[in-house]
Amino acid sequence: MSEASSPAQLTSRPPPQDGAYLLRKLVSDLPLSADGQATDVRITCVEVWNGNLYVGTSAPEILHFVLLPPESNDAAAAPTAILASRLEPVYTHATGAGVQQILLLPKVNKACILCNNTLTFYSLPELSPDSSVKPLTCSWVGGADLNAEEDDSGGPGVVLMLGLKNRIRLIRVSEDAPPRGIKAVDYGGCLVSVRRDNYSCAADSHSYALLDVDHQQKIGLFPISSLDPNAGDVGGAVEDITAALHGPSRSVSSASANPRGLQEEQRGHSRSTSLGIFGTSSPASLRTDSPRPTRQRYGFDVPESLSRNLSPAPPQSPARSPDRHHPERTTSLPRTPSPDKPLPPPPEEETPTQEESSQPPPFVPLKAHIASPSPNEFLLTVGTTPSEPGVGMFVNLDGDMCRGSIQFSSYPDAIVVDGSGIDLAASMAPDMDAEEGYVMAVVHHQVDDHAEYGIEIQRWDVDPVEGEASKQWLNLSLIGDTSGNSGSHVAIPLGIRRIVETNNLVLPEIGSKLSVKRLQLSRSESRSRDAELAKTTATQGKADLEFTERLSRLQTRIVIWAGNEIWWTVRNPLVTRLDARLQQAQATSTGDELHIQPNRSLIERLLGDIRGQEFHNEAEYLSLIYIRQKASVLLFMDLILRSSTNIIIFEAEKRITEQALVNGEIDPRVVLSLIPILNQEVVQGPEGIQISGGITTLVEDFLEQNDLTAMRTTVNGPFGDNLLQLVKRYLLFWKRRKGMASVTNDPYMFQTVDAALLHILLLLDQQSPRGPATTGSLRAELNELVDNDVECFDRAVILLEDFKRLYVLSRYYQRTSKASMKAVNVLATWRRIMEGETDDGGEFVDGDNEVRKYLTRIRDQSIVEEYGAWLANRNPRLGVQVFADDNSRVRFEPTHAVALLKERAPGAVKEYLEYLVFGKKHTQYVNELIKFYLDIVITELSTNPTSRTTLLETYTTYRILHPPKPTYRQFITDNALSAEWWTSRLRLLQLLGSNQPATSSYDVPLILSRLAPYEQELVPEMIILNGRQARHQQALRLLTHGLGDFDTAISYCLYGGSSIFRSSDAGYVPQSALPTRAEQALLFNYLLQEFLRLADLSQRVERTGELLERFGAWFDVADVLALIPDDWSVDVFSGFLIQALRRLVREKAEVGVVRALSDAVNSQASFEVVLRKEGLGATVERVG
Repeated sequence: MSEASSPAQLTSRPPPQDGAYLLRKLVSDLPLSADGQATDVRITCVEVWNGNLYVGTSAPEILHFVLLPPESNDAAAAPTAILASRLEPVYTHATGAGVQQILLLPKVNKACILCNNTLTFYSLPELSPDSSVKPLTCSWVGGADLNAEEDDSGGPGVVLMLGLKNRIRLIRVSEDAPPRGIKAVDYGGCLVSVRRDNYSCAADSHSYALLDVDHQQKIGLFPISSLDPNAGDVGGAVEDITAALHGPSRSVSSASANPRGLQEEQRGHSRSTSLGIFGTSSPASLRTDSPRPTRQRYGFDVPESLSRNLSPAPPQSPARSPDRHHPERTTSLPRTPSPDKPLPPPPEEETPTQEESSQPPPFVPLKAHIASPSPNEFLLTVGTTPSEPGVGMFVNLDGDMCRGSIQFSSYPDAIVVDGSGIDLAASMAPDMDAEEGYVMAVVHHQVDDHAEYGIEIQRWDVDPVEGEASKQWLNLSLIGDTSGNSGSHVAIPLGIRRIVETNNLVLPEIGSKLSVKRLQLSRSESRSRDAELAKTTATQGKADLEFTERLSRLQTRIVIWAGNEIWWTVRNPLVTRLDARLQQAQATSTGDELHIQPNRSLIERLLGDIRGQEFHNEAEYLSLIYIRQKASVLLFMDLILRSSTNIIIFEAEKRITEQALVNGEIDPRVVLSLIPILNQEVVQGPEGIQISGGITTLVEDFLEQNDLTAMRTTVNGPFGDNLLQLVKRYLLFWKRRKGMASVTNDPYMFQTVDAALLHILLLLDQQSPRGPATTGSLRAELNELVDNDVECFDRAVILLEDFKRLYVLSRYYQRTSKASMKAVNVLATWRRIMEGETDDGGEFVDGDNEVRKYLTRIRDQSIVEEYGAWLANRNPRLGVQVFADDNSRVRFEPTHAVALLKERAPGAVKEYLEYLVFGKKHTQYVNELIKFYLDIVITELSTNPTSRTTLLETYTTYRILHPPKPTYRQFITDNALSAEWWTSRLRLLQLLGSNQPATSSYDVPLILSRLAPYEQELVPEMIILNGRQARHQQALRLLTHGLGDFDTAISYCLYGGSSIFRSSDAGYVPQSALPTRAEQALLFNYLLQEFLRLADLSQRVERTGELLERFGAWFDVADVLALIPDDWSVDVFSGFLIQALRRLVREKAEVGVVRALSDAVNSQASFEVVLRKEGLGATVERVG
């Protein structure tokens, strides 16, 4: 029994490889020798089918192993190989070749084993000998129709080709009957053949030929070695080999030494048959002479030395100087000198070394290799010597070269083709199952005293130049005993084979990279969640495990062997191939490979390589997503590491990183987890952060290797310039994608996005000047963010509180709070700002007015009452507008508002009443407002003697002013004090002196009784109240002697005392509101008497003269003359007398005019009476 791999090998994973193929162990430590003593036994051929491994050795023996699934739960572990039998096939002569071929025919449950040129048949799977068939002698067996295998057709049984000495025999192998001969093809010495339908490409020991086994036709192709002296002139002619059906004949292969004339005759005789034999119907395909393929025909630069009628020239080797090459040797025929061209002169001096080096290398037979990469073409290998480069030629079913040749580093020991190839000329949809076509060749070269072996891999389905550039070596480091740093060569011979059926392998690297895993951001988190993860894995898992296993399952048909080990050669999937390049880019060339230090140029090159690359299946789709995400994370890690060293990074690199993040669409929480300060905003749900396992490992390793807390987080430094701005834009990208059908609906992720975005804007806005936001500023971005949907309510509140951005917090409350709490939260936050709590933004300008306007927009009466009263206490003028605004959604009755203000904001009651009376013109509250004014003024006068003195001094000051002087009201207004009682007194005078009916209906006696103790200090109030009581003479006395306000006294007479202290903008007084002329004359008469009582003679004379001159019309001359002192000069009132006399003269003249007009009217009326009487005539009355 042989174990496939040791436990240590199972636990250790192979190193990352970015090549086209990977090695995965099938079995190791095979017991090649029965007794275990022989060390020269080697593996000659391998086949795997249906859980059975068949190994042919040089012993010669067939080892049959049963492959059992691995005992562990690791589906990727190598199977356990149990030796079921050790069989020594029958053979006639011991040629030393050992077991040459193991050909399995699953369709008929038979196996063909060629050992020492003896063919035997066995049954599958146990390899029981088939007694119905005797051993046959042949050199080769195979040639099953590849097209029939691919489409699972071909009729009953399997048709094989046997390479006999003189011919090829076709036999049909059936399950229940012995093999039966079908036909023979006259092609002797066949060593290998590959068949497509009726066309078979075959080779003997010297050259290749294309056979039509149905029509018994042959086209010679190329010699295997251009140095083969026995190859003859092959190629170009179509030969008829039907003679083989009538009896044995000599092989007509290219190895036959037919005379040249016979060959030419055969060419000419059979040329016309190619039309129906090799599937071409165009006249252009008829060959009339020996063909030389032209460059125009094939479209590739094919060397003329590789045409079918020429032997390929040996490729140039570094060991062979170009001047030693013989370009004239294009065939293996004897050369004859040209009669037209003289021979060159012999060299003057030639050393033996030069003679020896000018000779061609000795001929060494080369092994023919044939493969069929597609249903319409074959790949053949040609060369010169085993150590010099070989050439791969492609021919189609017509025998024509169909694409450019490929080159091998040395002549191959074996070749295998894999993949259907991609037709670059065809338009292929992304979902088409297309795969690259590769050629794998086992090559060797001599190093010192030993040979080294490697497997060269190149594309066959691309332009040769491109294929040469993409050529690579299979990484053989897992085999051991490798040479060189790359592990591409080993010192033991290698074998390679394409087995009969496809086998499934599980590549755990795929699942570990693409399967979704939980990101552990800290060790403590990992320990606390281990149990939870175990439970989640147990319950989660069947669907996820099946999905992971499906992604990790690959198929292969290629095995290689070396020593006593056999390996699967599996095509390297896209994810591991690209991820290997990323792993190489994770560390710089000068750094520690284990420490993550991304190489930006390598990562950017990889992203450029996969830009626009289309996927063909689910695994490739997920692989490209994974690679883009991991590459973007590595680029971002590069920014973090360079920022931690205080490097300002170029904008181009930041743009590339940002674009990579956007294209990869990595979970933003992964990016945030790498940034100090912002990593605290990461929110995880019960399932944590679920991302690809490869990225999980990368992020966890990075966090473990780097202490992010030690990084400087100055916003004005690299942290802000390199990281914050980039992350802000990336988070905005995710925020815009919210709600899209293709985007995850994980609420925890978008909570993280909102919280981190808010945190970044708060950090960046710290440098902005205080005040409202301007268009396009960071502050405007911040306000726009909180005004829209931000899901992280609790975290947003904490952040805004920590950054002392109370006004932004109020905007956030307005957008996100519940309806019942919205107004409360907003107003409470504004109240904190207005009461002095720090708001670093300074955006809340004119807070009192903002609160007033906000209160008018809400409907909750209790909140309006609470904050309206608070505002009224703080700013009574604005606060009372909340209760009096008719446009407010909550309206208050004035009585209720007054009661509320008296209870909660007594200081605002007066302002509320003033607003009602003066602002809203609600005069029904005048008495209550007057009462407030009186309380304020009387309280001030009774408690503050200074205020009483101030009032008395105003009277004295006003009285000593010389005319013209303002009215007393204007005087005290212009010289008003900032004290509240002074303002209240002005308001009181305005209300008391108003001529509006509603405002003048106050209780005069009550007011007088309260003012009586202060009548000396409140003279204007007493004047107004006397006027209200029609005590005009006393009011005029106070105006004249108490105030000395003569202009106001005159106004009193004109307006009847109804509006003594009316303001200048009081407007027009209607005629109906004015006293009659008689009343005005009486008041002027009182005023004249008061003027005549003025103590100052000059004032008395001046005031009296002015009064009489201006308002003389309201005085009677006789009354005035009776009042004027006799000792006064006539000049004092001369103006009055002149006006009076003129008035008398005018009145007398007016009376005369009126009398004359009356006489004329009487005469006219008499005349009209006479005319009427005449018109009526006489009237006769008879009496009795």
